[in-house]
Amino acid sequence: MTEPGATTPLTAADSNVGTSTQKTEPEGGALAGMTVVVTGAMTGILEKLSRNQMNKLIERAGGRSSSNVSKKTTLVVAGDGAGAKRAKAETLGIRLVTPDEFATLIADFVD
Repeated sequence: MTEPGATTPLTAADSNVGTSTQKTEPEGGALAGMTVVVTGAMTGILEKLSRNQMNKLIERAGGRSSSNVSKKTTLVVAGDGAGAKRAKAETLGIRLVTPDEFATLIADFVD
């Protein structure tokens, strides 16, 4: 016997009721599937952004930000004064772009 107003316990099949099955990460975007490292001083429209803001921008554009260059890195944004990270990217054959080239690439995601 069930009391009026009582709810029945959820079964395993019901456990996903009311939950979203969508991914929270963007599936597309200019940087989809890319791991991006930012180094050196930014210029142009990126000049006023902090590193934290740059990381969020990369994620909005579908990429993953990283602070270190590795063989998994796919893009390095190298501004003025970029040193060891730029050199390592060159050694590993990783694509390098200037801050202005990067700004063009992610223009749709800049506030």
